[in-house]
Amino acid sequence: MRVFPCPFLAAVLFCVVAVPAYSQSSPSASAQPGGRPGAQRIVESTIADRPSALYAFEKHSLRSADGQRHYRIEIAIPKTPAPAAGFPVLYMLDGNAAMDTLTQNDLDQLSASPRSPVLVAIGYEVATRNDVVSRAFDYTPPTGSNGQPDAQPVVRGRVGGGADIFMQLIQEQIKPLVRERVAVDRQREYLWGHSYGGLFALHILFTQPDAFARYIAGDPSAWWNDGALLSEWKAFDARQASGKRVAILVGTKPREPGRGIAPSGQAAADSRQSVQNIAQGLRGAGSDATYETFPDSSHGDMLRVSLTRALGIAGQP
Repeated sequence: MRVFPCPFLAAVLFCVVAVPAYSQSSPSASAQPGGRPGAQRIVESTIADRPSALYAFEKHSLRSADGQRHYRIEIAIPKTPAPAAGFPVLYMLDGNAAMDTLTQNDLDQLSASPRSPVLVAIGYEVATRNDVVSRAFDYTPPTGSNGQPDAQPVVRGRVGGGADIFMQLIQEQIKPLVRERVAVDRQREYLWGHSYGGLFALHILFTQPDAFARYIAGDPSAWWNDGALLSEWKAFDARQASGKRVAILVGTKPREPGRGIAPSGQAAADSRQSVQNIAQGLRGAGSDATYETFPDSSHGDMLRVSLTRALGIAGQP
């Protein structure tokens, strides 16, 4: 492993580029018993740990300004000449889980697409698929009333409200890091997120719509903090997202009791109806917005389902 000085010292302690430790082992299983991915399951080897004729993989480490959150940034760069305008880029939240989910077939299909995208997995420096405490802060929006921010919201025992701080890290640290490594088409930077990550994607669409060209939200947690996202939607002028592609993908298979953080029963139905209304409102204001349900997919299943769709969208012209 080689450590390089990082120019972004205000919010980052160090940057690391690691030569992958290649392994011939098979990909780790993507689910616990019952077929659902587990946030606390240890990630063993991923597609980045095996030789690829199609993509070159890099790993970088960043740290939040307050030193409380440590990020693993994995960049997958196509081994093809960059297009004249640069490569499209798909930024993937829950990067550990995303890399644990990617397969060789995914890389094959991306390489055969009209424009192979750069993949940027934004994860955490943990051995598991997720750092549930850090993502609860990073992916959830700040809340307030009468124009004043509230104290940091605590939902289901985890502090939230750090989405704008996290987005600043993406804009000021992660995007520049990627652009230093590879030629990027800044008009084709896309964001994918699942669950809290989907909540984050819609929050950024409503508050910084030009941050990305396309947004893919898998099972967005619109229920979070009594539907705080819906207040943002009501305050948002949807015409600001005109022309953008927004894909909202929702699993409608009932979840098993006690599994995951998604609501169930009527709360789940209300959440789905809310994001369907958002998609309709965006479409009516000129966005290329879609809402799609997957009756055979649970909330946990939707990580893979929505990521597959995001990969397809990123490879389109």
